[in-house]
Amino acid sequence: MKKKAALALAAGLAILSGCGGQGGTSSQEASQTAANGAITLKMWSTEKDGLKSYMDAFQVANPNIKVEVEFMGDYDEMAKKVQAGIVSNSLPHLVQLGQRHAIPQIADSGKLLPIESFMSKGEIDNILPGFWQRYTYKDKKWVIPFQSSTPVMYYNKTMFDKQGLKAPDTWDELIETGKKLSGNGIWGLNLNNDSPWYFQAMVWNRGGRMIKQDGAPNVNSKEVVETLKSFQDAVHTSKIMPPNQIKTSGEDFMAGKLAMLFRSGSSLSALKKQVGDKFEIGVAYLPKVKERWVPTGGNGLGIFQSDKAHEEAAWKLVSFLTSADITAKNSMSTGYIPVNKTAYELPDFKQHFTKAPDFKVTIDQTQYLRGEGIHPADALIWSGVVKAIEAVHNDPQADPQKIMDSLQNEVNDYMKSYK
Repeated sequence: MKKKAALALAAGLAILSGCGGQGGTSSQEASQTAANGAITLKMWSTEKDGLKSYMDAFQVANPNIKVEVEFMGDYDEMAKKVQAGIVSNSLPHLVQLGQRHAIPQIADSGKLLPIESFMSKGEIDNILPGFWQRYTYKDKKWVIPFQSSTPVMYYNKTMFDKQGLKAPDTWDELIETGKKLSGNGIWGLNLNNDSPWYFQAMVWNRGGRMIKQDGAPNVNSKEVVETLKSFQDAVHTSKIMPPNQIKTSGEDFMAGKLAMLFRSGSSLSALKKQVGDKFEIGVAYLPKVKERWVPTGGNGLGIFQSDKAHEEAAWKLVSFLTSADITAKNSMSTGYIPVNKTAYELPDFKQHFTKAPDFKVTIDQTQYLRGEGIHPADALIWSGVVKAIEAVHNDPQADPQKIMDSLQNEVNDYMKSYK
């Protein structure tokens, strides 16, 4: 999200935080329940197929609940459309939201119901806690994790095998391995275009935080600056990383021009299909520095205020979509991680590991799962990190400390104006 768009979104939603009204949907629509008890739910999704197979299964099991799913674009587009829906009081009954896309502002509008209000303690405990952390704001769980992921390191195993190399376990090992593989049109390392995601992980792995435990922004800390410097050095000192070629990193990897790529574990199936038999793909943990932690990504499901009947029906659908069976199926077909602990005990899911052993790397990495609570300045921090990485890629003399000090000032100013 661009900075101006992020600030506009935040400001617009902040103004709405005290708005009245009974909920996200219009009162006329919310009260439309047929005499026979049939209910129509409206859902906004970021999936082009509207999760059709799962919706079909839900409606077979719940014939009295009709679900109308509308594709709203990517996470950024969804956040903008939710903003407009808050203004016009024309929200759906439930929504699929990206984990860093304005959830605090949407919650502060008063239209989003805390998802924990629908759940028993047992249901809450059955969701992997690391994913919950990312959807918690003001000590409440607002959105339930749905299609969740962690970043991993993909590598060209064929290339590694030819040189007798193993996947690096630490950042220092990664630099040395990258040096051995770089040259003749090959680069050692790059990041996917959601670069702040991996940046955050490397900050944690140096023992730092971008947001303090009390919620205060901390984007110019020693560990943050060291992380930015490490990416600057990867370009200009060790020369294992191409300058400002992040946007095409996926294409470079698939073309055999990139040895290692930080990217979401949910991309495994798609990458294998796109690479085909050109080379073998390896999967490894993100490298540790002093520690090893990985952040959460993906999206979750939220419920807007309407009336009791529609809210209960919406929770029924959300509960279905986050059940062990559905999250396991979703995981096996995409590479997303099941958020439901019970899914890991299902026979089909256990058998999946034998068919796709690389996928097990992503699952095993969840032992290092960590999340920081969502923050009103998430979008600003994200865009600021993108610009910071671009700055040090372009200029070997750029000062990482000054760059992050500037971002810290921007975030502080934003938070002073946020209500």
